[in-house]
Amino acid sequence: MNTKHTPGPWAISRDAVPAGWVQNTIRAEGSGERVATAFLAEENAHLIAAAPDLLAALEQAVRSEMLNKADDMRARAAIDQAKGR
Repeated sequence: MNTKHTPGPWAISRDAVPAGWVQNTIRAEGSGERVATAFLAEENAHLIAAAPDLLAALEQAVRSEMLNKADDMRARAAIDQAKGR
């Protein structure tokens, strides 16, 4: 299964919405495409926005072959999860 996601980098914009809520919108910096919206969860918005960079870092770590076996297995499992495999 080939997963196609919106390429990073992603950025967060905070928008006020009615009743004092804060909406964190995650958008692709290049296209402006909305990737996700999180209400009152700025920490989660930052994690979502970092997802493309985290995936790239894990893929680089696996390619480097410098991880111990346990870390390599965890990295590969996280990559598979991110790619819907």
